[in-house]
Amino acid sequence: MVSKDIEELYEKRLIFWGYGFLFLFFIVLVKLFYLQILRHSYFMRLAVKRTFSRVLIPAPRGRIFDRRGVLLAGDRPTFNLYLDPYYLKGHEDQVLRVLARILGEKLSVLKTRYLLKKRQSYGEVLLRQGLDWATVARIEARSYYLPGVRVEARPARFYPFGPAFFYPLGYVSRVSRRDLRVLQDKGYGPEDFVGRRGLEKAYEEVLRGQKGMREVERDAFGRIVRIIREVPPRPGRDLFLTLDAYWQREIYRLLKGRSGAVVVMDPRNGEVLSLVSAPSPDPQEFVRGFTHRAWEELNRNPYKPLLNKALQAYQPGSTFKPVTLLAALEAGVVTPAEEIYCPGYYRLGRQIFRCWRRWGHGKVSLVQALAQSCDVYFYTLGTRLDIDYLAHFARQCGFGRLSGLGIPGEKPGLVPDRTWKRRAQGKRWQKGETLLVAIGQGPLEVNLMQLVKFYAALGNGGTLWKPYVVEEIADPSGKEVQASRPRKEGELPVKGIHLRWVKEGLIEAVNGKHGTGRAARLKGIVVAGKTGTAQVVRRKKEHETKEEIPYQERDHAWFVAFAPAEDPQVVVGVFVEHGGHGGEVAAPLAGKILRMYFGEGKP
Repeated sequence: MVSKDIEELYEKRLIFWGYGFLFLFFIVLVKLFYLQILRHSYFMRLAVKRTFSRVLIPAPRGRIFDRRGVLLAGDRPTFNLYLDPYYLKGHEDQVLRVLARILGEKLSVLKTRYLLKKRQSYGEVLLRQGLDWATVARIEARSYYLPGVRVEARPARFYPFGPAFFYPLGYVSRVSRRDLRVLQDKGYGPEDFVGRRGLEKAYEEVLRGQKGMREVERDAFGRIVRIIREVPPRPGRDLFLTLDAYWQREIYRLLKGRSGAVVVMDPRNGEVLSLVSAPSPDPQEFVRGFTHRAWEELNRNPYKPLLNKALQAYQPGSTFKPVTLLAALEAGVVTPAEEIYCPGYYRLGRQIFRCWRRWGHGKVSLVQALAQSCDVYFYTLGTRLDIDYLAHFARQCGFGRLSGLGIPGEKPGLVPDRTWKRRAQGKRWQKGETLLVAIGQGPLEVNLMQLVKFYAALGNGGTLWKPYVVEEIADPSGKEVQASRPRKEGELPVKGIHLRWVKEGLIEAVNGKHGTGRAARLKGIVVAGKTGTAQVVRRKKEHETKEEIPYQERDHAWFVAFAPAEDPQVVVGVFVEHGGHGGEVAAPLAGKILRMYFGEGKP
C-alpha cells in the first residue's frame, strides 16, 4: 500500500517537471521567434549601424636635397597598425589572439604593450609600425574577425646617408605627451613627428606641411565603408642645401675611429660645403625609436656621438695665434722686423711659461713665430696687450658669439676679460692669464665654425661672410619660394698690410722647412694654414707617449687652412678631440680633404 502511494507521487512529480520543461522550451522558442522573425529588421539595422567621423590625413614632410639635387632626407610610406579601444570592447582577447598569430608575437607581450599604450593614448592605439605587405594582407583577409583594427599607410622619414648627415640635418621623432602641451595648439597630434635637431628643427615650420581631412562613414566594426568628403594634405616645402653629399660621406669616412669635426666653406661667399661631426648616431634610429639599452649605450659612448663637435666650444690652441698677432700689430706693440728670443720658456715674476719646443726656437720674427708656432713669442705679445683690448678685438673677429650658421645647438664660446672673471669667479684678472689666452689656452673657448669663418676672412682680404647651408626653399613642384643670398657681416678691424704679414706666416707654416703644418702641403697649390694643440690637462710627466695618457686627458688637435693662398677657393677646418698634436693628426686630414677638393672630388 505504501509503495503504491510512493509510485503515484513520483509519477505526479515526473509529469509536473515534464510539463515545466516543455513550458520553458516553449518560452525559449517564443523568444527566438520574437528575436529572429519579429525583430529581425531591427537587429539587422543595429548590426550595420553606421557612425560618422573625421580623419586627419598626415602631410608629407618637405624633402632635403644637397647642392646637386641628391636626396638627403625624404618620406617613404610605412604601414602602421592601429587599435581603437571603443570598437574593441568585449573583443580584446579575441582580437589580440588573432593579431598575435599574424604578427608572430606572444599574446602576453602583445597584450601588455596594448594596455600600456592604451593608457598613454587619447584615442586609437598605435600597436605596431613598419608592417610589411604580407602582414598587411593577412590582417585585411581576417578583418571580419578584427573589429576596431585598422592598417594605415603613413609617411615615415628616411635618411639615405645615415650617420654622415646626422649633423647638420638632425632628425625627427614622434611627438611626446610633454610636447603636446605646447604643440597641440599648433595642430600636432600624438601620431605626428617633429624636428628635434639640426635643420629638421630649425626649419620645422617650412618642412612640416599642412594636414588634410577626410570625413568617413564606419560600420559597426569600425571599418570605413564610405568617404563622404576629403581635403587633401599640403606637402611641406623642400630645402636645397649648399652641402655636397659626396663630400660629406667621404669626410665622415676619413674621421672613422676618431672623435672630431670638419667644416669646409667657400671663403668667397660663406657657403658651407661640408659640416661633419663624428661619430654620429643614425638618424633612422630616432625615427624607429631606441630601446632603453641602446639609448644608454649611446649616452655612455666616450666619443660623445650626441655632441655636434663642429659647433661645440673648446680651447683653440695655436689656431688662435693669428688673432693675437693681428691685435698686437693693430695696437702697434710689435713690428714684422722685430725679433724675439725664445729660450724654451718665458718668466713672468715667479711663474714659468713653457714653449712647446723645450729647447726653444732662438730668435724668431713675426713670420717665423707664426710658422713654427713659437709660444714664447706670443707670451711676449700677451705681456704687451691688455686683456680687455684683446678680448674686444677677438669679438670683432667673430669670436664669443654665434657664427650665424643658424643650426640649433651652437655654443658661442667664451672670450674672457676682466668683467667676466669678476662676475664668474669674483676675482681679479691676472697678467699670467693674458699670456695663456694669447696662445689659445686658459678660459678661452671657440668653436670650429667660428675659426673657419675667421680664416676665410684672413684669406679673402678681411671680409667676414655669414656662413649658410640652406641655398633655397622650394615648393614640391620645384618652384623657388625663397633663396639665400651671401651676406657680409663686416670686415676684420685690421689694415691690409697686417693681413699680408699674417698670411705670409700661414703660408710658411705649411710650406716652410720648419712649418708645423707641413702635412697639409699640396703639389702645385700653395696652402696657408695653422696648426693647434690645445692642452686638456696639465701633465706632470713631460715625455709620456700618447698611448700612456688616458684618452680623456689627451690634447685636442686642430688645423685650419685655405687654398690657394693668394686667391682662396676653399677653407678647411679640422678638429680631432683628444687627438694629440695638430700637425700630426689634424693637418694630414686637412691635406687629404684639400687633395679631394682640387682633384676628382671637387664639388
